[in-house]
Amino acid sequence: MRVCHVSPTYFATESFVGGGERFVEELARAMAGRVEEVKLVSFGREARRERPAAGFERVILASWTDRIMVPFSPALFSELRGADVVHCHQYYVLPTFLACLAGRLYGSRVFVTDLGGGAWTPGYHVDQSRWMAGHLPLSEYAARGLPGRGLPSVVIYGGVDLERYPLRTEPDHDGSVVFLGRVLPHKGIHFLLEGLPPEVPLHVVGPCPDPAYLERLRALAAGKAVTFHGALPDAEVIGLLGRAMALVHPTPVDAGGSAGVNELFGLALVEAMARGCPVIASDAASLPEIVEPGDSGLLVPPNRPDAIAAAIAALAADPGLWRRLSLGARARVESRFTWRHVVERCLGAYEAAA
Repeated sequence: MRVCHVSPTYFATESFVGGGERFVEELARAMAGRVEEVKLVSFGREARRERPAAGFERVILASWTDRIMVPFSPALFSELRGADVVHCHQYYVLPTFLACLAGRLYGSRVFVTDLGGGAWTPGYHVDQSRWMAGHLPLSEYAARGLPGRGLPSVVIYGGVDLERYPLRTEPDHDGSVVFLGRVLPHKGIHFLLEGLPPEVPLHVVGPCPDPAYLERLRALAAGKAVTFHGALPDAEVIGLLGRAMALVHPTPVDAGGSAGVNELFGLALVEAMARGCPVIASDAASLPEIVEPGDSGLLVPPNRPDAIAAAIAALAADPGLWRRLSLGARARVESRFTWRHVVERCLGAYEAAA
């Protein structure tokens, strides 16, 4: 089987450093060796072709447009020719529409995993699902809002590399908490800062593309032990997660109780859980599918700083509870959220549509 993954952006500073781009990169890399050929096709300012691992080719096409989420290159069609499976990432983007059309022309099976992004595409007006074999949503939450006609759907979730994210060597923590992700309002970091006990150190890790929001957060952090690290290398992030008491993921909801498409899957959660770092997460979006409250972490009502404060205090005050959640978090990941599990779910869907 020859599989071609298609994404408008890729995981690099010159393109986009986000959970969606990391998801595509990690999935393609993990799939290498399980099938005959794995190719990841994306777009950038300059064309290049790389082989980062055996059986895995990354192809960056030179885009004819200057809009990062509306890339185009006619070379996409030649890269897709001969693929048995075309797995697109993002539903409402131009490369997915063109890949669906190419799949129809070449006889490839086309699947789409929507990562929540979108930009101009004919797919808003022409139903591209007629050319698809199925949807591969990131969660049951994501599956509830699938566009297009009713097609076969398999929830694939996201994963973590257990060797890169090993369980901490000692069943203990340094009392700190971590936020990991892009520093933007839809992540709810302001609720975390409002509820953060002054004596608890907080590490905010992730790029900060909104200067005004960052200034708001700095004001909320006044008098508290908060460090804004910006983006950090993976090794430093893995180290922080291996020492922290908890990862806090305070996803907010709107007045109607919806988180929208902002948390279709929480990759940061499973990375923390693999390190034996319990998660305090909002009871919203896909997060309850990842965290089993009382077993691998704690769920709190969204938009509630007082609930975040209470959860942090509970973990700090009860070493037995923390140890149980730490071991439970690792066990939860091992049983459900590794890249091997994700690849197996994808391959099962690919083969069922053959």
